[in-house]
Amino acid sequence: MSEFTTGVLYPCKYEPKLLLHLSRFNQPYFHKNINEGWNAFFLEDEWLETADTIQFLLRLSNHHIPLLWFHDAEETGWGYRLFDGGAEVSSATISYELDIEMTEEILAKRYPTIEIAEEVIHNDKLRQEYDEVLHQVVHSDRFQQEVGKGISRFRPQSFNRFLSHKQVQQLCSLFDVSMLTEFDDDLGSSLLYDSVDLFKEILGIEEMMWVNYAYLASGGRE
Repeated sequence: MSEFTTGVLYPCKYEPKLLLHLSRFNQPYFHKNINEGWNAFFLEDEWLETADTIQFLLRLSNHHIPLLWFHDAEETGWGYRLFDGGAEVSSATISYELDIEMTEEILAKRYPTIEIAEEVIHNDKLRQEYDEVLHQVVHSDRFQQEVGKGISRFRPQSFNRFLSHKQVQQLCSLFDVSMLTEFDDDLGSSLLYDSVDLFKEILGIEEMMWVNYAYLASGGRE
């Protein structure tokens, strides 16, 4: 089973104020201590898909409580949205599927009558071509540009209120698109796939893993 983690993190010092306001929210939730620096709450609306959820987080953050919605889907990617002062002040999304999507897009134009994802499994010649195109994609300017779109709303200054200067500088290094997309041909991968662990390490939220609303609601059975 692949990891799926999503929840809203906040510094522990805001706990009394946050719990007071959270109790007035008309959506089911779970509240959990993550470690000595962070707490988290988990909403039924795990992906923040409804306007009511967003408005609640905006209102809650307006009480001078920074709220970091974090998600980590092991197979597809990770990201965050930061709410503070009644606004969404920063966000980022890292996709692990972008290189595959771009590769299949190129091959679909070459072979419009073939289902690329299925045919590549059985066709050795196509598989070789697929690998060649994938290699070109991950080294391309366009790939770097597409990754850059996902982190274009990273605002380092938005973290200044609850992270140290050193931590903010580390985040700046992490969200450098050139570093994120630097491909190691020997390892066959880039920093993209390790970036979530580095993000968690910088913020000190390594314990935020394998947890979400559905998991907690099931009593830890899902």
